Amino acid sequence: MIESAVDILLGVMTMYLIAGVLFSIYFYVKGASKIDEGTDGTPWHFKLIIFPGVVLLWPALFIKLL
Repeated sequence: MIESAVDILLGVMTMYLIAGVLFSIYFYVKGASKIDEGTDGTPWHFKLIIFPGVVLLWPALFIKLL
């Protein structure tokens, strides 16, 4: 019983992270400049620094883009 609950939790967390990674691709290409114009032309290491935050906070960023 507890093993199935853990499997479900891990599945949900995996789907959340996959959605975050996919969202980060769109966010880097088009979305970041809509939220903050200062991100235009930023180097790749800036994007690497904000990557964990974008992946974990993608629902809030998605709502902000809407």
